[in-house]
Amino acid sequence: MENSPSPIKSSEPVTLSPARDRSADLRRITEAMLMPIGYELGIGHLCPCDIWDLCVVHADHDGETDFDQPIVTGSREDVDTAISTLASVLDARRAVSEHHSGPVSEAPDDPADAKAFRSRFEHIERPTLLLEHTPGWMWEDTGDAISPTYYLFKSTDPVFGIQFDVIERQDGSLETSLLSETWDELVSAEDLLKYGDGTKRFAQWLDDCATVTDWIRKHEGEADHE
Repeated sequence: MENSPSPIKSSEPVTLSPARDRSADLRRITEAMLMPIGYELGIGHLCPCDIWDLCVVHADHDGETDFDQPIVTGSREDVDTAISTLASVLDARRAVSEHHSGPVSEAPDDPADAKAFRSRFEHIERPTLLLEHTPGWMWEDTGDAISPTYYLFKSTDPVFGIQFDVIERQDGSLETSLLSETWDELVSAEDLLKYGDGTKRFAQWLDDCATVTDWIRKHEGEADHE
């Protein structure tokens, strides 16, 4: 099964592309389904028969899939059409909500001013990181009117263009993701040299992402959600 940021069983390029290309839609649909923490929408591919699945999956503590419930089974085009349809439904639902309720107010800049939702990590001391991250630690509405979520940490490596996010949902659950949108743009030897020069900083950047993730998991139980 594949989905970002979940572990991907197959490393074949043909199976990596759909989940990567539709990762934002898969995440948005997963959040709108309001499933228990750890269950998410994924794409599966049975190579010998070229059969594709859009399914709900769950992995155990070792990263092995222990739940797999197909929603759509068929060709790659069938799965892509299903994702597009579900995404369009969410767009329509948001449009109806905005039309019915009027303009959605912007999220406050200061967590102390938020009456409906406050980060449960607000008053816990942040860990020390190796690099400066922009924007780094933050508290900002992701803009999803259907399933309110907020960025707790956000950083993009300037050389590799890989983005690391920590998102906190209104119910207090957390999501971490690592996404890249630049690898298909590799066109020259200069690009390869640029990546080579940036590997040391990239390793430090990954160390910081690991530190943030470890800090989140360490304090997840002691943080109170309001």
